Amino acid sequence: MSIPKSNRKRSLIELFQKTYSQDQPQISSPAASTIDQLLHDAGSFGLYQKLQFFLVGLLAVLPAMTAFSYVFIAATPDHRCQLNLDNFTDTYKIQSDIHQNYINKYISSELKDPKCTMYDKNFPNRNTIPCTQWVFDDTFYNTTISTEWNLVCTRLHLKGITQNAYIIGTSGSFLTGIMSDRLGRRTTMYLLILLMVLVLNSTQILMHSKMSNDNKLIIFTISRFLTGFAQTTYSITLVLLLEMTSAKRRVLASNILSYFYTLGELLIMLIYYYTRDWSITMWILTVYVMPFLCYYWCIPESARWLVSSGQLLQARKVLHRIAYVNRRTLANSEKKLYDDLQRDAHIRPKRYSYTYVLISLIKSPVMRQRCLIIFYIMMTNLMVYLGIGMGITTLTKDRPYEIFLVSIFAELFGLCLCQFCATKFDRKIPLVLFFTLCSLSILMIPITHKTYPIISLSSALCAKLFISAAQALSWIYTSETYPTVIRSTGVGLTVSIARLGGVWAPQISLLAQSVWFPLPYIIFSISSFIAALFAIFLPETRTKIALPETIKQAEKRHHSIPMYGQQFSEMESEMIYMNKKLSVCHEEDEEEHHQQQHSIHLEDTLQFESVKSDDELMLTNNKQENNIL
Repeated sequence: MSIPKSNRKRSLIELFQKTYSQDQPQISSPAASTIDQLLHDAGSFGLYQKLQFFLVGLLAVLPAMTAFSYVFIAATPDHRCQLNLDNFTDTYKIQSDIHQNYINKYISSELKDPKCTMYDKNFPNRNTIPCTQWVFDDTFYNTTISTEWNLVCTRLHLKGITQNAYIIGTSGSFLTGIMSDRLGRRTTMYLLILLMVLVLNSTQILMHSKMSNDNKLIIFTISRFLTGFAQTTYSITLVLLLEMTSAKRRVLASNILSYFYTLGELLIMLIYYYTRDWSITMWILTVYVMPFLCYYWCIPESARWLVSSGQLLQARKVLHRIAYVNRRTLANSEKKLYDDLQRDAHIRPKRYSYTYVLISLIKSPVMRQRCLIIFYIMMTNLMVYLGIGMGITTLTKDRPYEIFLVSIFAELFGLCLCQFCATKFDRKIPLVLFFTLCSLSILMIPITHKTYPIISLSSALCAKLFISAAQALSWIYTSETYPTVIRSTGVGLTVSIARLGGVWAPQISLLAQSVWFPLPYIIFSISSFIAALFAIFLPETRTKIALPETIKQAEKRHHSIPMYGQQFSEMESEMIYMNKKLSVCHEEDEEEHHQQQHSIHLEDTLQFESVKSDDELMLTNNKQENNIL
């Protein structure tokens, strides 16, 4: 009996595929881990995640309130030297014509620096002396640390040091990142909340003591440093949100903190607007922190971290709690919940030290290049964000609260723009575009400042919009770069290095007053443009299915596979060619079959052996041709 035509074709194709696949490397698609599957079964974005997003978001309000409180509690109103007159007490506001005459006599506009020097009372219009006391305009600010402690003129740099201390404190995120990877996300977060409560309450008590102003300034600076260290909860809560939701919600998980961060800016502006007193503002901030002491019982630990650290019992409790709140059941996931989870725990990757993280990043060319780019981008983000955001009210002397409010909405619009672009399009192209537009907007500020102040202010608002969008998108890149075992440590490392740019932001901004007005904006513009160029070399992360669990997965995550695609195309072409050859052989065999009916059984046997030999011969020839090519 002869071999059917369809069977012969299929047997040859299967033989070719089997032989060819043995010679090629296997291409495996990234499979979701057991914890990812369990989170999906329990509900990756249900009521549980929404409640946690809200609670963690309220905590994210704190970093914005403490950071941007500097804009108001350390504001420097318009001022001049205080006159020591016997007739009346000097004020910034003109009291009478006689008062105006005294001002014109001792503080002439001909002075080189009328805000810091005045004519000697005993020798008017001859000798100038530095001011020791000042009077301030209270139109927009009643009391600030600048007005109470005279942080102007030669003491102006002391005000910048208080903000530098805060930014340096936030550099401790590398330490809190290590703590988070070892102690857990929730435990580290709660320890930082305790630190915040103790620091704010102690500072407020000391500020109302009878200490000298210089000692109060020292304590306030130390308090700003510790407060900055406590605000590293932002990066920890970001990791916590990313690890409790699915890949599709990572953009929302990152931006939800940015939305609440913007809300914090609005709250601190409203608080100072109605109080106009820096001390009362700090007391309100202190009271706001107190309810977060109950968060240890409100926010559970990350189930992903519990599994990676081998705490399976606690991980199962968290997963059951997620399923219960989301009204889902894990009844059909018993094998995953016990057998597979137990297996993953036994083969869980080793936990790496901070030194090992640095060595691993340096050794791997892919990770080294990627991390260096992210380091620079995050440094530029923070430097430009603080330089533009905290200095936007100084571009004009009128309506600082309204301008700051508009800048908040500009930042909020930038976050919405980031979320839209990151979910609808690839993430790399929007990041490059945001940095480029930010660079151009900053460059327009000094060009139009004197002639068109409205355009200059609008350019600053556009720069705040685009740098906010770029910063939010950079957080997504940062969190997706590192594997689970070192994610919090890696994010903390990146944030710590980024603070180098933030530390210089206040000093660069002061160059506009001390050296040349356009200079800081030129620096910010060039830095943003360089960041746009570097962002081109970042990988596209939107197509990722699951967060990497190990360092090797993070290294291989974005490797392209064009070679395998090309090999598959070549294999498909060769299979088509083999099918054509097989059709010719089949026609010849059919003709021979009709001519030799009397020996059909023997012929069929010989025919089968011949086809098999021909198949093997053709495969051998193809292999030889491939080796030659």
